[in-house]
Amino acid sequence: MRIDSHVHTFPDRLALAVRAHLGANSNGALLDGPLLADVAASVQARGFDAAWALPYAHRPGVAQGVNEWSALEVTRYPWLLAGATFHPGDANLAELVGRALRELGLRVVKLHCAVGQFSAADPRLAPLWETASALRVPIVIHAGHRSGGATEEDEVDELIPVLSAHPDLPIVLAHSGYPAISRTLELMSRFECLYADLTPVWLSPIPITGASIRRFPGRFLFGSDAPNSPLLPQDAQNHIQALGLTEREEENLLGGTAVALAGLPTAIADSI
Repeated sequence: MRIDSHVHTFPDRLALAVRAHLGANSNGALLDGPLLADVAASVQARGFDAAWALPYAHRPGVAQGVNEWSALEVTRYPWLLAGATFHPGDANLAELVGRALRELGLRVVKLHCAVGQFSAADPRLAPLWETASALRVPIVIHAGHRSGGATEEDEVDELIPVLSAHPDLPIVLAHSGYPAISRTLELMSRFECLYADLTPVWLSPIPITGASIRRFPGRFLFGSDAPNSPLLPQDAQNHIQALGLTEREEENLLGGTAVALAGLPTAIADSI
């Protein structure tokens, strides 16, 4: 089972706005279309069985509409696991979280601190941590918010109070907290609920070693950042396959851990 655990989906207008911004500030060609149908088709064309479809809120007031759209539209594609997003500035965050995770049944969350310009330590996120922990819904978080999306050590450390207070909450640190990967590994040794994805940073694969992956079995996930990365998923997979992992280690990284954290889209699960 091959799962891309870091794919972005948005309503059409937002998808096109994200693509226009990235296209105007990029140094690499973005090959796959940004609309939902394009992303869904690309997941299959690239040889994946499923993908986590992760939207993100760039400002307060966006999450509610995006989550409703995700539950209605993304679920039309049986191989996509529809995700939710939130922003600490949302006035009714507790209600939004309950609606998305309890009523709509969205099974993974994406927070993008860089785009939304907020910190993982923002106390207003407390309702999200509490509900997601109770439901064991994994949260993929891009923790860096100051340096153009890069994650500094102190920004990784902003997760410590959350990890300490919610040991049952699976948190997936996007891009392994690049470039503060050493600090990410330190926290993974302290908190079993902390995971990391190997989603590349633009054209650069995450510089992780096979030894680090073996040190934390079942704690790393594959991600491509499609459709907004110029690095093709196959290139990212080739990087992983060059690490000298065992078959089991590679299976966990390329899908097994994603299944353990969030399950499979219902249609795929029912067919197994």
